[in-house]
Amino acid sequence: MTGTFAFENFDIPSDLAVLTGGGEATWAGISAAHMAAYARYAPIQAGHAVLEVGSGVGRDAIPLISVLGEDGSYMGLDVSEPSIVWCQENITRRHANFRFDHLDIRSEFYNPLGIQSGSEVRLPVASGSIDRIILQSVFTHMFEPDITHFLHEFRRALRADGRVFASFFVLGEESMRLAMTTPDVLTFRHPRENGCRINDPDQPEAAVGYTPKALARMVRRSGFAFDQPLHVGSWCGRQGVDDGQDIAILKPARRITLRRGHPTG
Repeated sequence: MTGTFAFENFDIPSDLAVLTGGGEATWAGISAAHMAAYARYAPIQAGHAVLEVGSGVGRDAIPLISVLGEDGSYMGLDVSEPSIVWCQENITRRHANFRFDHLDIRSEFYNPLGIQSGSEVRLPVASGSIDRIILQSVFTHMFEPDITHFLHEFRRALRADGRVFASFFVLGEESMRLAMTTPDVLTFRHPRENGCRINDPDQPEAAVGYTPKALARMVRRSGFAFDQPLHVGSWCGRQGVDDGQDIAILKPARRITLRRGHPTG
């Protein structure tokens, strides 16, 4: 029988916490860092509708209860069915505006028996209904076709003034130089295609990174634009930054109407 630990009046199962990332010793600190990053780059307000992909066992959902209030809403999605069931039975039961749904996506690293590919997913939210989409360490385990599909779904789901907060490993010149000269960090020595590199060829999905050009291509082709410059992280050994992974804040790209009403953007 697994143990539990307390977090904001919830008893978190230790085994599911590990699946989410971290354990009792780091849980509250990681959650607080995430909340601070949202506040810095894409503030979440009372009454907002939030979609989180990779919600795990509620590490960010639980503190968002007091942020969103009764007028807000939250949908959490994850490939770990036990984590989703725990959240439904513990969080939704107490806060009906917080809902959770299982994404049964095949993932060699996280869900090898899943029945869907990432490019088959349709998010269980209405079009134009979401204010903030948040992903922590999700696209860092995915390849371009699936990332692009999810971004297209985000474009459908977001309101016009909505924002996406997503973490990446962005393999710019400085990041790669630091990674190659800093002990005990990810190095992404193994190239794949189209600006994608992986850290471990035996576990390709364990850590996936992209060049700035590849990231910009995915963003542009999905109907998004960067809302602000990339916020670089410390994953490569960089000092003096607040975030672990690189943070991209995306907004729906503006569409400009040309002659005869044909849109572009």
